[in-house]
Order: sequence, then C-alpha cells, then structure tokens
Amino acid sequence: LEIMSILELEWTNLVETDATLRLQLALEGAFYLIAYCAGLRGEEVPLTDIHGIRSTFEASGNHSRPHVVVALIGRFKSELGLNSHLMALVSVTKSGLEPRKWIGRVIAEYDRIGVTHGPMFRNAFGQRIKASAMEGKFFGRLAEVQQSKPHLMPGIEDVEEEYGVYRSFRRGVTSRAMDLGLPTDVVEANNRWRRFNKAGASRPSLSMREHYTDVTLTLNHRLRFSENL
Repeated sequence: LEIMSILELEWTNLVETDATLRLQLALEGAFYLIAYCAGLRGEEVPLTDIHGIRSTFEASGNHSRPHVVVALIGRFKSELGLNSHLMALVSVTKSGLEPRKWIGRVIAEYDRIGVTHGPMFRNAFGQRIKASAMEGKFFGRLAEVQQSKPHLMPGIEDVEEEYGVYRSFRRGVTSRAMDLGLPTDVVEANNRWRRFNKAGASRPSLSMREHYTDVTLTLNHRLRFSENL
C-alpha cells in the first residue's frame, strides 16, 4: 500500500509530455497490483495480455459492480485458439488498492502509441519480459519505504535477501488471506486457473465476449478474493 502511495504521488507530478515515463510508471504500478490482487507468482504476471483486457475494459467498468478483468495467456487448449484465462478484480479493494485505475493507465498510454495486442509487460521489441526485469524497480521501492517509514519493515536489513518479485506478492497475499479468514473455496477458486495451465487442460471453445459473459455469471464469487485485500 505504501509503495502504491509513492507511485501515485509520482504519477501526479508527471506531465502529459513525459510519455515514456508515464508508461513505465503505469506498468510498474499495474505489475504490483496484478501480482498482489490476483494472488500471482512473479513469473505469472508477464502472462498478462493487452487485448484480453482492452476487450472487456469498458464493459467491466460499466457493470453494476465495477471491476477489471486480467487476461492471462496460458496453455489452455481450445478449438478457436483462445488460450486465455480471465481473472476479475475489484476496481478498489477494501484497503484502497486500485487495480482498475492503474491497469487503465497502462491501456491509455499504450493507446497513445498504437499498442493494442500482445504482452502487457514487454521489451522494446514487443516480446514478453521475464519477471526479473521488474526486480530492480521493486527493490528500489522497498528501499524508499524502508528509509521513509522504517516502522513498516522492522528487522529488515537487506531487502534483496528478504523480498523478490517471484515470491513476495504471492506470499504476502496468502498471509493476508489467512489473516482475513477468507474461506477455502474463495482462495481455491482464485487459484484454479493455475491447475488448468499446468496441465494444458482443455477449455470450452468460447470467444472473448462469451468468455467474459461466463465470468460475469459468477462475478460476485470471483471478486471476493480481491475485494477483501
């Protein structure tokens, strides 16, 4: 939460002409929030697909329960070749995290430069990055928090020894879910996509619109994980 407060302050200080910096900052914020609010491991976050998010962004914002859909590209089998899994996150969590705002900023910045398909987290050649590419920024943010508010990180001497993008978000949200006493079925439902992906399991052959419609049928249950964070 403190890292996101730092990013929000930096965002408000950026001017419209700082296009590159705006995109980089938006991607950083989106990475952290997708990882945490969706309960993903670091290496899973770069699976996020731009087109899958863009195609549902307007509808998810206009829904009676505004949310944002994160599309992950995996090994799911489908006759139409649609190999994505959709994870619904609340627009704003109970603690004030805002995944929809930051994901929307990424989409807006990509729209400025004509990027509408492919990996959300990409290098200069449009290729999907590895999670390790975000590690330096993450360590830098932790160092900022450690310096400005050391009481939030008691007993931590070396952030690089204690944290990392591959494990910190997943570990943190798992602990938070336990503290909140979230029902097992809610946690398991949030993790179900991972079992399909590992197995390369067959999924129904649906268009993206049909896939999203299917998500909305059980939306309240799907949002219970992220809304309580």
